[in-house]
Amino acid sequence: MPPLPQKTKADRLKETIRLLKELQRVGFHSTDPGYVDIQAHMTKWVNDGEAFKTTVPFMRHGRDAELDLPSRADKAASINLKVVNPPIE
Repeated sequence: MPPLPQKTKADRLKETIRLLKELQRVGFHSTDPGYVDIQAHMTKWVNDGEAFKTTVPFMRHGRDAELDLPSRADKAASINLKVVNPPIE
């Protein structure tokens, strides 16, 4: 069985831009510490292509973001937001 194709740098960049714009669209500001953390993880992923998973807290929003950055071309990068606590006012 041939090896599965890997995402290209252009594919990873396109997915990164899409996901970061979507975070902003749903109300997460680009200066929020969680957003900055996700952006750093995604920048590293765009450059090195290594698969990566982590959970990033958005305490002010009462959410955790589950970040999944795959290396395989048949898997899409994703950010799933989970409610963990009421938002901190």
